[in-house]
Amino acid sequence: MKNEGYAYREFFDNYDYYWLKYTLERGKKEQASSLLVGHSLPRFAINDRDIDGLINLAFLSQDYYYSGKIIERSLVDIPSLKTVVLGTSYISSFIDLSRMKNRDELSRIVKVYDRYFHDPHNANMDVLEEIRKELLNKNAHAFDDEFEKARIFKMYDERKDNYFCNECNRQNLSDVVWINLPDEKRIEEAKIRTVFHNRLLEHMDTYHENSEILQRIAMKCHEKGIRFLMVVFPLNSYYREYLDPGYREYYQKQIDSIPEEYRPECFDFSEAPQIDSVSDFVDSDHLNDTGATKMTSIFSGCIGGKNK
Repeated sequence: MKNEGYAYREFFDNYDYYWLKYTLERGKKEQASSLLVGHSLPRFAINDRDIDGLINLAFLSQDYYYSGKIIERSLVDIPSLKTVVLGTSYISSFIDLSRMKNRDELSRIVKVYDRYFHDPHNANMDVLEEIRKELLNKNAHAFDDEFEKARIFKMYDERKDNYFCNECNRQNLSDVVWINLPDEKRIEEAKIRTVFHNRLLEHMDTYHENSEILQRIAMKCHEKGIRFLMVVFPLNSYYREYLDPGYREYYQKQIDSIPEEYRPECFDFSEAPQIDSVSDFVDSDHLNDTGATKMTSIFSGCIGGKNK
């Protein structure tokens, strides 16, 4: 029982790593036809296994750089792929996970991306090593792929039809219950969220680097004969009200800079009329289960998939 507890903790402490590792393996085995990458908005918005042939490898705070790493690996490991979708929001152009100051955010690099790709991008290696030591002190088995391998794979296999499960569901990843908040509290929450996001607009160095990364992704898909799409996922009206309008202009400018012969197809569902700004969100910018069901249906039509 003690080992089972350790394995359980290892799996859920490093949930995204194991989801990335085993879903890529499953994508190859099942001959997946579509790949979705991106940050928390596409993760919350899509019910993974409701669309035939789709694997969803979007994770919280995933930036263009690590989306690109996942795409590159998938194009090699899953030759059956026909479509790649980069799930975005308007702020995506300004996100670089490796330059975040928050240690919880940086720990995603240690636990997921550097562990899998051995690539810390722009992160400070001294800080990452401090975080790694802290994580090892909490769980001596962390970063050991051979520790209880069969038991950990079994936990993944039991949940593989949906990233969200009892231990990791959309609501418990949020600090609020959006639908139960009074209107003034929703406005307050949206302001807090957008104040943080609006600061990212200062990081033009990240924007320019992401422009180059996006061009490389688009060119790589073009060379491989892969259909490449970019999708802006729904934003509720409270969040849209306070987000700097400059983001939308920079987002489009970045796409327009990609040569037309391999420019991605773009779909903007930021104001999708099917999505209600109160009843379909878990917080100021992420969809709940009801919203995800609606968006999965919309997304399926967008990529030409079929709902199960």
